[in-house]
Amino acid sequence: MKYYIKKVGFHSFVALIIFGLILTGCESNKDIEEKITSEELITWKTLGKGKTSIQHQEFIMEEIDSSDGLFLISPKNYQGDMVLQYKIKALSEASVLIVLFSASDSSETLQLTIPPENSKNEDIWKWRREMNHYNLTFNNKSHGYTPFFYKNISSLEREFHLRKQDNIMIPNQWVTVEIGKEKGKVWFSLNDDIVFEHKDTSPLLGGHIIFRISGGTIEGKNILAKASIKDLTIHHQ
Repeated sequence: MKYYIKKVGFHSFVALIIFGLILTGCESNKDIEEKITSEELITWKTLGKGKTSIQHQEFIMEEIDSSDGLFLISPKNYQGDMVLQYKIKALSEASVLIVLFSASDSSETLQLTIPPENSKNEDIWKWRREMNHYNLTFNNKSHGYTPFFYKNISSLEREFHLRKQDNIMIPNQWVTVEIGKEKGKVWFSLNDDIVFEHKDTSPLLGGHIIFRISGGTIEGKNILAKASIKDLTIHHQ
C-alpha cells in the first residue's frame, strides 16, 4: 500500500478514495425493488370486518357479513418517490377497489396511527378523513360513482380531486395496476393506459400503503366485496 501511494502520488490516492465514497453514496440511493409475496401480504394488518387467505398463490381479501369495508395496511412506511405495481381481480360485481398511499398522521411524519380492531365504523371513517394520503378509487360502479383520485390533507381540505367520466373495469378479469409518485408527479395506470396523472408541486412526505375493498348494493341486493391480488412489487428509495 505504501508503495502504491508513493507511485501514484498522495493527492491522486486521496482523489481515488473520494471517488469511491461518492460511488458508494450513489449506490445507497438507488431504487429498491421489493417483491411482496402472498405469504407476506397475509401478515399485513387488517382493519374492519373481513378475512384474508391464499388460494393458488394469490392473496385474497374479502368482506364478511355486516362489513363496512376491509383495509389492508402495509407494515412499512415509504418515504419519497415510490412506484407500486400489481395485478388485481374483483371477485364480485360490487367489489370497489381503493388504494391509499403515502398515508400518514400528518405532513410532518411518516408514521400512521391505526385505530383499534374494535373501533366503530364512524371512528374508522374519521381516521381515514383526517390522515394525509393520496386516494385512488376504481371499479366503483356499484356505489354509483366513476373512478376518482384525490390528495387528502385533512377532513376539510383536498388539494386536488380528479374524476373519470366512465367506469374502466369489469369484474372477474385480471387488470395490471401501476401507481406512482415520482419527481413531483403522481399517476395511476390500468393495463398500461394512464387513467390519472397530476403534477403535484408539494408531494406528501410519504407513509404507508393501504388497500381497501368495499361492497355495495345492486338491484336491492347487498353484495360483499372480494378481490385477488398477485405480483405485487414496490419500487422505493
